[in-house]
Amino acid sequence: MNEDPTPAEALAAIQRSQRDVQRKVAAGSWRYDLGYSAICAMMVGTQALDMPMNTLGVAVGVLLLAVLFRREADRLGVSITGLSPRRARWVAIGLGLVLLPLMLLAILLNHFAASGFLLALGAAALMAAAFVFCLVGSRLWLRVYRRETGLGE
Repeated sequence: MNEDPTPAEALAAIQRSQRDVQRKVAAGSWRYDLGYSAICAMMVGTQALDMPMNTLGVAVGVLLLAVLFRREADRLGVSITGLSPRRARWVAIGLGLVLLPLMLLAILLNHFAASGFLLALGAAALMAAAFVFCLVGSRLWLRVYRRETGLGE
């Protein structure tokens, strides 16, 4: 017959499992970071397009982010939203607060650009800025996560 574990054994098993997940997350993934950054850059860049393409760009971007999220959850065995631990949450929120003005600038660029060349150049610059911000932000989130969980740095 199989005996039930004691409360101390059950707690130790839970803590080991939690630590294993934290180690997987702390390992990070450049593939995730690059994909995430490219999708966010695309979402920013499409805001410089006319309706309905700008809306479609964001919709496709959200769909791609959902696919990326799902793939990462399958790889890790757990869904990570980016909103925990506490200090890492502020990195994620800050990243969103950086993307918002970039998208607004792209919308303004579409409205005020004097030529198609200037529109394309401005959109490319905003996309590059978004890519860099997202890549740096993603790596910063990972660094803060590692520090918060005691898994390095």
